[in-house]
Amino acid sequence: MKVVTAAQMREIDRAAIEDFGIPATVLMNSAGKFTADFIRENFQGQGVTIFCGTGNNGGDGFTAAYYLFNAGFDISVFLCGRCDRVTPVSGIYMNICRKSGIVIRELTDEENVSYCTVKPGIIVDAIFGTGFSGEPGGVQLAAIKKINSLSNKVLSIDIPSGLPSDGDIVQPEAVRADITITIGLPKISVSTFPGKSFCGKVLIADIGFPRSLTNSDSLKVNEINDNLFITSGLSIEHEDMHKGNRGHVLLAGGFPGMEGAIILAAKALFRTGAGLGTVITLQESRRIIAGKVPELMTAEISDTQILDQVNDYLNNNRFTGLILGPGLGRTAHSREFFEAFINAMPESGISRVLIDGDGLYHLAEYLKHKSLPEGPEYCITPHFMEASRLTGTAVAKLKSNRLKACIDLALTTGTTAVLKGPCTIVSDGDETYINTTGNSRLATAGSGDVLSGMIASFMGTGASFTRAAACAVYIHGLSADIYADANPFNLMK
Repeated sequence: MKVVTAAQMREIDRAAIEDFGIPATVLMNSAGKFTADFIRENFQGQGVTIFCGTGNNGGDGFTAAYYLFNAGFDISVFLCGRCDRVTPVSGIYMNICRKSGIVIRELTDEENVSYCTVKPGIIVDAIFGTGFSGEPGGVQLAAIKKINSLSNKVLSIDIPSGLPSDGDIVQPEAVRADITITIGLPKISVSTFPGKSFCGKVLIADIGFPRSLTNSDSLKVNEINDNLFITSGLSIEHEDMHKGNRGHVLLAGGFPGMEGAIILAAKALFRTGAGLGTVITLQESRRIIAGKVPELMTAEISDTQILDQVNDYLNNNRFTGLILGPGLGRTAHSREFFEAFINAMPESGISRVLIDGDGLYHLAEYLKHKSLPEGPEYCITPHFMEASRLTGTAVAKLKSNRLKACIDLALTTGTTAVLKGPCTIVSDGDETYINTTGNSRLATAGSGDVLSGMIASFMGTGASFTRAAACAVYIHGLSADIYADANPFNLMK
């Protein structure tokens, strides 16, 4: 499913109305009825208090009020502003409400808001939609604070009021919803943190926008779901195949004291279908790693003349992919090891390189002086501190707009970037994916190494590097979700 900015959603709305001839009143009716049907099915017998704005988001609220009133619900409607300031389309449904006997109470100053009575039941937030930008103030801000001060369940239509749509969020004063019914397509702030934390459970309301608009190739941001596996060409299976068809990945790292990182990556590599894998490390680490993963071949180098050894090894062996960095360490030898592999890439025959773990530390230093050499495609998998080191941007700034941070990271480094965290984002600077799986159980040592092995396995398939990484991220998070369902109290078994 596509994820859109406010401007993209406005263009879809415009095209549906002007190019396809779908009346704006029909779209608004569908949005309001979807909301009303959800409340009728899930909150039967409860009171409903609806806070509307003067824009078209308020019209969705008026429409929902009309349908719920007809279904016998006890309805209260508050308008944040004056009735004569309501947009023409919203005004149609506001007047329908009035003629049906629904009282519309105007809130024209902050004192009005403080004295308005909200009955037990559900609150519907229809104050601001995707057209909102900046910071709320006046009556609208007072209404947002009023909603957040109450214990009622809160349902926001399209996006919690006060939350910017496009992901650029710094300490917003916004409604904290339990449920968000987003219209047509999810918006950036609904799909990524920190905005997602305001949204609660998110539902997508299909209100009849033409599929050619909502699935256009011009929309470059997507949510990752299981359909991606069907469309990505991830499988290379055929009856007459052998292990060589599944790729041979070289894993470089696992230096003394950190052998576990490369072992975890190797286990994940084979568990997700790679045909062959070899680890190259220092001699003392090889003794520890050898045999821990039965399928894994091992090789060693000494800590002298590293560049010559790496070149000789790559000249005498052929690999399709490389994982560089898990358990590598940050010593002078580690840096020499890292740079020897990076500089050897153009002549290595390796088509895809994944850099993770301590490799990202060395990459940040490497990129201060030169760009990654041409030849293979590259993928990096930083968490926010590593991304900060790579870009020179503070962690707090990166987190305030995670989508932009990931796209900028990909463009700056010339890689497919996997910005890890809740709703991990994958981007090559053009095509971008937001993950929909995973939970806090992944906040444990080694989970990133496992992800690296999974990505490296998938990068040997027919999928683009970006889609291979996105599929791996999805399965990685889904595994955590399955584990969490089986272990609700986080008890290790």
